[in-house]
Amino acid sequence: MNFNAVEAATIDIVRSGAELIESTHGLRDDTGTDGTDLDGAMITATYADGTSEQITWEGDPRIYTDPDGSTYGSINGWARGADTDLFMSWDGFEMTTTSVLTSLSIDLAPASAVFDTTFIFDDNDPNGESTQGSSFGFPFELYSGYENLEGAITATYTGIVNLVGDSPVGDLFTTMSLDFSMLLGGGILGDLGFRSDIDVMRNEGDLSPVPLPTSLSFLLIALAGLGLTHLAGRRRILVPTQTGLPQKA
Repeated sequence: MNFNAVEAATIDIVRSGAELIESTHGLRDDTGTDGTDLDGAMITATYADGTSEQITWEGDPRIYTDPDGSTYGSINGWARGADTDLFMSWDGFEMTTTSVLTSLSIDLAPASAVFDTTFIFDDNDPNGESTQGSSFGFPFELYSGYENLEGAITATYTGIVNLVGDSPVGDLFTTMSLDFSMLLGGGILGDLGFRSDIDVMRNEGDLSPVPLPTSLSFLLIALAGLGLTHLAGRRRILVPTQTGLPQKA
C-alpha cells in the first residue's frame, strides 16, 4: 500500500434492492455492536491469483475475572483464514492479508445482524427515512491513516431488509461486498482498517429471504444497473432506482 499517495481513494457506495430480506421482530434496543455479536457471520475473500476462501466469524467466548472477583465477557471477535485475518472489538474491522486481496464480502445474516448505511434523524419524525430503531448509521469508510490509497473502492450493499408489514426503507442490508481491484496494485496487501455501522436483530434467526416472482426478480436486477451518482467530497453514493423502493442518497 502507498501511504504517500497525493489523493485519497474514491469510495463508491452502492445500495441494491434486488434481494429482499424480512424481519419480524426488528432491531434490539441496544444498537451498540461488538465483535462477539457477529458470531457465525460468513466472510468470503477473493485474491488476485483467482483463489478464494470462506471464513466463519467467531466471537471470543472467554470470560475474564477482575481481582475483586467480578467477571465479564469479551467484546472481541475475529475471522481467521489462510491468507486473510479480520478482528473487531467494537469500533470497526482491522484486517491483515498476506495475498493480494481483490474483494471481500461480509454476510451478517447468519449472525442475525445488518449493516445500517444511513444517518438520518428528524426531531419531528424520529425515524425519518430510517427503519424503526435504526436512525443512526453510516456506510463503509476507512480508518484514519488508511485513507491515502490510490484508486477506488466500491462497497456494494445487498440483501435489503424490511420489517414485516412495511416496505424496505433502503438503509438496512445483510451483506457488504468490497471491491479493491481498482486500487493501485490491483488490491490490498498488508493491513487495512475500516468500519461500517452494524445493528443486531432483537431475535436470533430473524432474517428471512423473501421469494420474488421470477419476472420481478429479473426486473429488479435489470433496474439495479440504472443509478444516480451524487458527489460528496471523495465519497460517491451510487443509488439504484428500483420498482417500489425509494431513492437514497
